[in-house]
Formats: sequence, structure tokens, C-alpha cells
Amino acid sequence: MPGDFPFRLRGFFPKMKCMNLFKRVSLGALILCFSLPLFATSTAAAIKKSAMESGSVHDGIKYIRTRIEDCATLADKRSLLCFLGSLQEMVGEYKEASASYVAAAGISAGDAANMPKVSNEDLVINAVRCCLNCGDYSTADSYLKSSVSKSSDEKVRAEVALYSVWSSLCRAATYAETGDAVKKLKVYAAEDSMKSVRAAILLTLWYVTNEKSYVESLRKDYPHSPEYAIATGNAQIMSAPFWYFVPRAIYSSPLQVENPSVTSSAPKSSTQTSQSSQPAQTSKPSQTDSSSTPTVVETAPKAPSGSAPKLSRQQLGLFRSKSNAEALINSAKAKGFNAYYFTETRASGTTYYIVVVDENEDFTMGKKIRAAGFDCYPVE
Repeated sequence: MPGDFPFRLRGFFPKMKCMNLFKRVSLGALILCFSLPLFATSTAAAIKKSAMESGSVHDGIKYIRTRIEDCATLADKRSLLCFLGSLQEMVGEYKEASASYVAAAGISAGDAANMPKVSNEDLVINAVRCCLNCGDYSTADSYLKSSVSKSSDEKVRAEVALYSVWSSLCRAATYAETGDAVKKLKVYAAEDSMKSVRAAILLTLWYVTNEKSYVESLRKDYPHSPEYAIATGNAQIMSAPFWYFVPRAIYSSPLQVENPSVTSSAPKSSTQTSQSSQPAQTSKPSQTDSSSTPTVVETAPKAPSGSAPKLSRQQLGLFRSKSNAEALINSAKAKGFNAYYFTETRASGTTYYIVVVDENEDFTMGKKIRAAGFDCYPVE
């Protein structure tokens, strides 16, 4: 037994002292032996494995958050933060995902064993994408101006160029303001150096301009890509603020319908939320009978207790521009949907116009809306 230690006890101490020391050292060795498995499970790969067995993505995220500081090395922590960011991005927690990617990029270490290899430049690019997805173009721009702007990697440079254009699209309040961005995208689509992101460029051009030629280019060059599936309606864009901030040609002007006036909005409620990440509580007021009149609803009190539970709604768009919201409402009403918008004012003072259609009793409204050519997703 003593031979298991880096020194031998015999011959150095009297017998009694030797036995006492042996007991103390043995106890320390026993504690160390029981501690070793804990250190072994603190590798990024082991924590990742446990997270993936936790039952759901959200449970996995919670588990990883509790284990971040248990990582055995900085490399493990860096790789685990990167994996955490990918899970958060998967479920739409874009702000949190961006923070995880940035934290990982700030750790001076390589990739952990048995974990994906990710460069710091890729981590920054991931953070930019998440910032854009949640509409935080200012932070996205600051990351794009970092060292990634001078990358020697052609793929990274292509992503920087594309995301810079996406940022400008996110800033645009009207379709007319997308002109410069569209011109850049058309140039990029023809450049060999942008081939790695060309499918995304074509999808963006189609989404903004609604020109079918870009769908045809996707069919010809990327028939099995998710971009082509989205453009043809066989897949849906994941609900993210970015896609609702970007003005589109199909919403650039209201349809010519009878009585296109807009009802005046009520005074803003003094009970607006002070948290930018929490939407204000809203309810739908009585609606006008005119199918061509965009209905406006401001923040309103909750329904009285005891009333029937309110059905969810399908969100068609979120705009900073009131005219864009009205145009979408008119387009939806022209196809038989009783669309309206409510406003949400963030702590920053920015007011957003959120276009919705009430869910029906069969909960098939989303399917009907998408069949009519609109993007939508359910909201409370």
C-alpha cells in the first residue's frame, strides 16, 4: 500500500509516527480517489453528453449553465460555451447565444478533446448572426468591425460581407431604403469569392425583392438546399425578429382597396413594460367591419377574470414602420384574413407594429395563412 505513494514511509520515521502519517495519507488518498470521477466528468465532452441525455434542449441548456464553472480546463470551458451557444441559437435564445459565443471567443485556449473544432473567427461570426437574428444590429456591427474584418479565411470574409448587408437591411425602415443593400447582394451573387454564402444571398434577394428569378437560380444551383425549400414553401424560416424587420417588396405599398383609412390609435397606456425583452400585455379591441381598414390596437388591460380563455394569434410581421404594417394588413385582408396590428414600445422608446390574425377554433389558421403565401407563427 505505501508503495502506491510517491515516497516510501519505511525508514524515515519511528514506527508510531509512521503509522499516524500513514493513516492521514491514506485518508487523503481515499478522498482523492473518490474525487477523480468528478474531475473526469467535468470535461466538455462529458458535460455535453449528460446535457444531451437531459430530456429536452431547454433542459440541456439549464444543465450546462450549472456546469460551466466545473470544466476541467479553459479549453473545456471554451468548447462547452460554444456548444451552449449552439443550443440557445437552436431554440431562438439569440441574445443569450451571442453572449455564449462571445464568452467562448474571449478564452485563450484551443478546442477541447472530443469536441468540434471552432476558430475564434467562427465564434465571432456566430455571435454576429445571433445579434442580427434578434435585431441588435448595433452590436452586430461592432463585432463585424473587429479582427474578423481582416480575416485571411475567404469563407469568413464572405460571411462578414453578407452579414454587413444583412445589418443594413435590418436598419431599413421602408423597402425604398433597401436599394443599396440589394445592389450589393446582386454583385456578391456573381462573385466567386462569395460562393460559400451564395445560396443565402439568393434567398435574401428573393425575400426582399420577391423576384422569381432568384428562386429559379436556387432551383438550378442549390436544389437540395434549405434556402430553396424556404423559397418554394416546403420549409419555413425560423421565427426571428430579423426576418420581420427587413422590408419586402410585396409590402412596399398598400393594395388599392376601398376606404384604406386607418383608425386612430388610442393614447399609450402608462402600464407599458419597462423590460425590453418582455412584450407588453395586449388584448384585441372590437374590430371594424371594413375589410380594407387596418385595425389598430394599443396596449390594453387584461380580460376580466372568469372570461373564456383567449385563443392564440398568428403573427405575420413585426415592423418599425407603421406604413409597412398597414400594407401587410391590407394584403392579408384582401385574401380573407381579418388582420390587425398592435403596438409594443420597448424600454429604448422604439415602437413596433405587430401584425397578427386571431387563431380559429380548429387551430388551422396558421396553415391557411401560409397556404395564402404569408409567413406566420403562433403567439399568445
